[in-house]
Amino acid sequence: MTVPMMRFDALLLPGMDRAAGHARRWLQDVLGDHPALDDASLCMSELVTNAARYTESGKDGQIRVEVSHSDELVRVEVIDDGGSTTVPHLAETGEMDICGRGLRIVAFLSARWGVTRRAEGHAVWFEMRRG
Repeated sequence: MTVPMMRFDALLLPGMDRAAGHARRWLQDVLGDHPALDDASLCMSELVTNAARYTESGKDGQIRVEVSHSDELVRVEVIDDGGSTTVPHLAETGEMDICGRGLRIVAFLSARWGVTRRAEGHAVWFEMRRG
């Protein structure tokens, strides 16, 4: 049995509105034609947007995106500067609500996802498998 080789890349972004767009372009460069690119890009955008909107990252802070990937697996972590009033979680939303669905999208599209404490902030991560 061979162990798949994982590659690692990281990006540090200023916590601003355009961060998700910069992160998407970077992820495309990192993953190339990986079959999980589109779903990973959408999920990462949701997490970067949440970090900028709900944490100190969006108040002159930074957002760190880490990607580990192989032919079979993509793992993305988005690390914020902290300062949110709650731990990232699936929100209850009404049919007409325009916000609050980001983590539901991540939970639906990914094989696994979760939240871990990182210094003052949180790392929200997800994994996608090929196929």
